[in-house]
Amino acid sequence: MASPPLFSYPNLVIRWAAALFLVFATYNPSGNSYYHWLVDPDDGRWSLKALVGLTLAIAHLTFVFATLRAIGVTGMLTTAALFATVVWALMDHGYLLSIGFWTWVTIILGLVGSLLAVGVSWSHIRARLAGQIDSNDVTL
Repeated sequence: MASPPLFSYPNLVIRWAAALFLVFATYNPSGNSYYHWLVDPDDGRWSLKALVGLTLAIAHLTFVFATLRAIGVTGMLTTAALFATVVWALMDHGYLLSIGFWTWVTIILGLVGSLLAVGVSWSHIRARLAGQIDSNDVTL
């Protein structure tokens, strides 16, 4: 039996960057996102907007379903609670007190991307930590 490919920190960073790119390409406060392009009344390239929108929707669904399969709703809530506690601790120590609304939006989007990155990487992380490999039973 062949051993599974090794999962390393660069693999985690690539998945995290892909998740962040997906989230921030869809919407970000800078004004350079799919959302801003979609609502631009001067740009009438609707077929291209539909193609990009469908591609983003498929990518989002792929990340969300992979996350749900890997960590489930409980894992997503637990991870979100962990991220919220980190933000709370940073606020409690005065690091996030004087930031504006759009910075909060950026932080929340970054946490959503991080949650998706944890989800798509979790099976590999668990295999490295516990030696257990996830598999899907396929019955035809």
